[in-house]
Amino acid sequence: MAILEAIISIIILAVFYYRMVKRETPTPISWLQALLPIGAGIASMPVSFYAFIGVTVLIGSLGISASNAPDFVRSMLFAFMTAGAPEELTKLAFMLVIIFLFRKKLRNVYEYILIGAAVGFGFTIVEEIEYASEGAVAWVRLLTLAGHMVYGILMARHLGLAKYNKVNGKSRFLQYVLAFAVPTLLHTLYDACTGQNLMLISEDPAVQDAGIIIGMVGTGVHFVLQFVILFILRKNAPKYCSISITEQAIEQTVEQSTEPATEQTTEQTVEQATEQSTEPATEPATEQTVEQTTEN
Repeated sequence: MAILEAIISIIILAVFYYRMVKRETPTPISWLQALLPIGAGIASMPVSFYAFIGVTVLIGSLGISASNAPDFVRSMLFAFMTAGAPEELTKLAFMLVIIFLFRKKLRNVYEYILIGAAVGFGFTIVEEIEYASEGAVAWVRLLTLAGHMVYGILMARHLGLAKYNKVNGKSRFLQYVLAFAVPTLLHTLYDACTGQNLMLISEDPAVQDAGIIIGMVGTGVHFVLQFVILFILRKNAPKYCSISITEQAIEQTVEQSTEPATEQTTEQTVEQATEQSTEPATEPATEQTVEQTTEN
């Protein structure tokens, strides 16, 4: 039955992703550009284990420890070390590889978002197969099924905006920071409430009960958040499609925005010149006609 859950999960995410691809305007991306990032996401899952080792060694070398901290703080650090940082860092690396491969074909920020969604989709495929052996836990995971896809969307959105800023000569440092920080924070919070919640294994029954409540709340919030983000993305898809990251398109936009102003200025100049040339010619003629009439 758990294998059935994995199959259902993959089908649901495939439908989500297919609808996202078809939502791009004026024309969707090619199938190669749509499918290759999914393969990258699949490959990123096993590689994240080595990222976990690197993050653990780094935190240990820095002397960071939460052994005497409250249970939830220790859960946060544990979730950051085991899932949040290594998994999001690995997905970020694979996204950058895909972006580099398609650098000449990417047209707008929405296509960056599609890459993020696809990498998250691929990562989830492996994870769902991995959790398929855990019975009831696998079915509970259906509630937060789109988690990695949403994290990828948020990450790639900031990467796309960073590219847009680069083309427009603006700073992109903040967008790069947010590309890693936002999904890592959300991922860490979710895991600290659920799978990496050390309160659930406490010897104190009261702490265990509190851990169960935190887990239920965390799952509920994550369930709502993933669909809110997907809904916002669906609503704003035309907006992200219109945010071009190609230098040629941006130059055309600038030219189109300056042409009307130039034409209007030219028209005003012509009108003013016409009025100035007309007034001196008509006034003396009018005065001369009046004088002649008076003399007669």
